[in-house]
Amino acid sequence: MEDIIISPSSSSSLISFSHKTPPSTLQQRLRYVIERQPDWWAYAIFWQTSNDDQGRLLLSWGDGHFQGTKDTSPKFHDNSSHIQGLHNERRKVMKGIQSLVGDNHDIDMSMIDGTDISDAEWFYMLSLTRSFSAGDGIPGKSLTTGSLVWLTGAHELQLYNCGRAKEAQLHGIETLVCIPTSRGVLELGSSEIIRENWGLIQQVKYLFERPQRQENFTRSGELSFVNSEHSDSDCPLLPLNNTEKRIPKKRGRKPGSGRETMFNHVEAERQRREKLNHRFYALRAVVPNVSRMDKASLLSDAVSYINELKSKIEDLESELRRVCKRVKVETIDVMDSQSTTTTTSVEQITAAKSSRSSGVELDIKIIGNDAMIRVQSENVNYPSARLMDALRELGFQVHHASVSCVNDIVLQDIVVKLPHTFKTHEQGLKSALLRELQP
Repeated sequence: MEDIIISPSSSSSLISFSHKTPPSTLQQRLRYVIERQPDWWAYAIFWQTSNDDQGRLLLSWGDGHFQGTKDTSPKFHDNSSHIQGLHNERRKVMKGIQSLVGDNHDIDMSMIDGTDISDAEWFYMLSLTRSFSAGDGIPGKSLTTGSLVWLTGAHELQLYNCGRAKEAQLHGIETLVCIPTSRGVLELGSSEIIRENWGLIQQVKYLFERPQRQENFTRSGELSFVNSEHSDSDCPLLPLNNTEKRIPKKRGRKPGSGRETMFNHVEAERQRREKLNHRFYALRAVVPNVSRMDKASLLSDAVSYINELKSKIEDLESELRRVCKRVKVETIDVMDSQSTTTTTSVEQITAAKSSRSSGVELDIKIIGNDAMIRVQSENVNYPSARLMDALRELGFQVHHASVSCVNDIVLQDIVVKLPHTFKTHEQGLKSALLRELQP
């Protein structure tokens, strides 16, 4: 491969090739970019532009090259079951990715069998399943604005309002760079602090901004690792409009079916997570007190809040029943009070008429909070039951009751406790009981 003469520290570096032909494949250009730099870059990913089914601009995996960190050991050295389980889970996921895209990617899985996977390598592998719409994430924002994004240090990565930047910082990436080109966005990541290098930017612009007649970018999206014995750098790149037609068939499958299947799974999973996240946002909006921002704590707080609301509803329903009963008694009091001040004699005559017409004779004596009630009536239509129903409707508590029957005449003696809110007199209570006893 030819040499690029470049001064990385100069913002006006001149770029020239000792030979006329630059790196021909996308994989070779990615390797060339990060391996010829004085700074150590862990990986390079080229996000290639395409269009989705609705014709919207989309950035998806074009190709990538993983060089690794200087400290190639994984981040975790703990031999605890939790850490070992984490590494085993990562290996299973990486093998799952290999099975999904096995037709179109030459991944040497022997490099991860029996070994621990570093955070940077895990972040790089998961990027294979990612895609970005215009303005989404660092690659999408860089493509939309056409400007360079160079984030250095945990502070800048955290402050940048983007999930991918925060995810990179959590996986040990200290420098994250996105350089827009006419064909997509080049993303570089490093576990070291690397200051802005205009020489690198000019080199990327030269390698990836070549005219259409000289470009042979591929959409095969092959993964490459430094220590993999199956190198994909010799794979020829195909024109964009003929890529799917010229990919050789393997094991009887249709060309590109592995990648299409993988992207279908990825898109379905992305949509499912978006819906789930929107529902969590809606739940977060209605739960007033959230102890922590993780989903498990949010669900726990939501359950507690729902139980609290149920308890409040039960209390309010109980209070409503008490108020309704009190209003009913107070209504009787008001009606009786008005009748007493204006038409006491008429009420007595009416009560007497009602008593005679219904065949019921009432005698009531009120002593403090207790009332002694004597009812004499014909033994027709269960008079005892009707009297108890009337007392219950008025909210009276029965202390004592006796019933005797002589010659079809029923005599009932009742002692009841009057409610605290009951303020009527004997005549008012008699009128209320007669109204309740009316058939």
